[in-house]
Amino acid sequence: MGTTPSLHEKAAAQRGPTKASRPGEPPWQPWKDVVLVAVLLLILALGLSVGGWLQRIDHAVFDLGQRLQPVTTPQGVVIVAIDQQSLDRIGAWPWPRASDARLVEAVCHAGAAAVGLDVAFTETGDDSAGNAALAQALRRCGRVALPVVIDSLRSGGQYVEALPIPALATAAAGLGRVGVRLDSDGVARSVDLWEGVGAPVWPLMAQTLLGLAHEPVRGTVPRPAQSSLPPRQPYALVGADRRLLRFVGPSGTVPRLSASAVLDGAIPHGALRGKVVLIGATAAGLGDFLATPVTAQGAPMPGVEVLANTLLALRDGTLIRPVAPGWRLLLTALLALAPLLWLPRLMPLTGLLASVAWIVTLVAASAALPLLSGWWFAPQGALIAALSSYPLWGWRRLEAARRHLDGELRQLRQAGRDSGADDAEQARRRLSFEGRILEVQSAQRRLRNLQARRDDALAFISHDVRAPLAGAVQQLQSGTLDEAGRLRLLGQLRRAHDLAQGFLNLSRAQSIEVSELVELDLGAVLHQAADFAYDEALAQGVRFERSLPDEPIWVRGDFDALERLVTNLLRNAVQHSPAQAVVTIGAALTPRAVRFWVRDQGPGLSEAQVERLFQRFSRGGDEAGSHSGSTGLGLYYVRLVAEKHGGTAGVQSTPGQGATFWVELPRIE
Repeated sequence: MGTTPSLHEKAAAQRGPTKASRPGEPPWQPWKDVVLVAVLLLILALGLSVGGWLQRIDHAVFDLGQRLQPVTTPQGVVIVAIDQQSLDRIGAWPWPRASDARLVEAVCHAGAAAVGLDVAFTETGDDSAGNAALAQALRRCGRVALPVVIDSLRSGGQYVEALPIPALATAAAGLGRVGVRLDSDGVARSVDLWEGVGAPVWPLMAQTLLGLAHEPVRGTVPRPAQSSLPPRQPYALVGADRRLLRFVGPSGTVPRLSASAVLDGAIPHGALRGKVVLIGATAAGLGDFLATPVTAQGAPMPGVEVLANTLLALRDGTLIRPVAPGWRLLLTALLALAPLLWLPRLMPLTGLLASVAWIVTLVAASAALPLLSGWWFAPQGALIAALSSYPLWGWRRLEAARRHLDGELRQLRQAGRDSGADDAEQARRRLSFEGRILEVQSAQRRLRNLQARRDDALAFISHDVRAPLAGAVQQLQSGTLDEAGRLRLLGQLRRAHDLAQGFLNLSRAQSIEVSELVELDLGAVLHQAADFAYDEALAQGVRFERSLPDEPIWVRGDFDALERLVTNLLRNAVQHSPAQAVVTIGAALTPRAVRFWVRDQGPGLSEAQVERLFQRFSRGGDEAGSHSGSTGLGLYYVRLVAEKHGGTAGVQSTPGQGATFWVELPRIE
């Protein structure tokens, strides 16, 4: 026994090859979208990493790690601060060189291992005695380093190296460069271990002091070999071996003693013994104050404390190395592609949560990497790629969904043999994504309705039409057909015809669309239906009465469907009315609706009959012994057409007193 093809199979047979099998239109291949998104992510990540256009992201992540590290008080380094108390005690700045000499002698006498004087003595001045006293103090101490200041001239921006005056430079135990590198946002995060004008010949003062104090330097800071240096540039500032600083904490973390307390001998015993002492200005308005990763949101850090942090980083080996450019680009590329490991496999919400977790992980790992390993990886390219991966993959998913929706709409229209397919295709292209979804949903509803109607048709043909046709076939096969047999055969064939016609009418009614309704005069429909049913009423001995308004009754509707609806009501009333009865058809208007009715003088209906009267295949009058020839589709057709026109249908009846069937429709004012 063969199987009946489904609605989808019929549609597929009508439209021919599907999109997947159509030449030149291969099926969707997700790997192509993966490759496209991967290329876009690589271009974005590597372009940003090379160009460095979003360095603020790198700075923010680096500063985050600096602020989150635990703060501990460092040992072995003390700042002798030229603070406001010292200014009040000794006098306004600059002090006489003799006062500087006394301070140096006091610090050395207290047992300092090395002394860094973060004060620029680049001018001789007119105090020759003071210069001599300071030089003598430097020689006696034998472990004092003086700064070399590299600055630019105001005219032309030429860099110069400002050394201490010769008398002091020769008396000092060593010279060292002070100063740090400022990033584009003005924050001090790094230093060049060697720097100079024309060639990187000057070490950091921090390195000089560690050598004077015989402290081990854990960072690799030898002077660069001449072969590794760039060509000499006489007036350019040249740096080598750049490192990022790891600060021990915000301003004030490094221990301080007031210079006035040191001069007065009012410091704890042994406070400076065996320690590296830095002498510099901390009072407001003196010296240089710098924004750093740990103080950018608070008070800036004095330059002498930045020098102390540099010294501590050199001593403890916590200077941070930037990852080499080649390795940085390779790592950026790998991290940029990482989201494609899960995005194609996860649902949208899960993919979004995974992407957010990945971004948080990247930020946390990049911030913690310098503290854990001493290496800094600039994450701007990888982070922007992580932020862009979900939108880019979502875009490709939406494009795939759009192509699928367009293909489904095209196939549905081809299956429907739409004569205006070209116009529909143009309209489809103008639809928004949401509009495409709504149109596909509407088409799917229509397909489900068609499937339900197909199932109903099969059940109807199998049970209702097949039975009278089978009886007629048996009578014809019997070989003898008398007058009574012919009448029975005629009744069976007529019933099969009526059932088929009723079901065809139902199918047409189900396909009514609101957009196809037109303005018409309902009064004309009622009169024409009454004229059409007149002959049948006359044959039954039933008389019609009409109670209809003289003026037109304007509604929006389908003329043929409404005429058939009224005809069904009239025929139903005639069939259930005794001879010489009167069937009344009438209508009444309200401000927004019209109600018309058909009233008979039949046996009436019980409550149980009324409850199921408008259902399919319901024969409400059978229980009262009424005509058994009814198909059970007429009143269901009445309800269906009324609802398609935005109206309702109902009945009012009392057993033994007839029934009034009514329909109410919206009217046009």
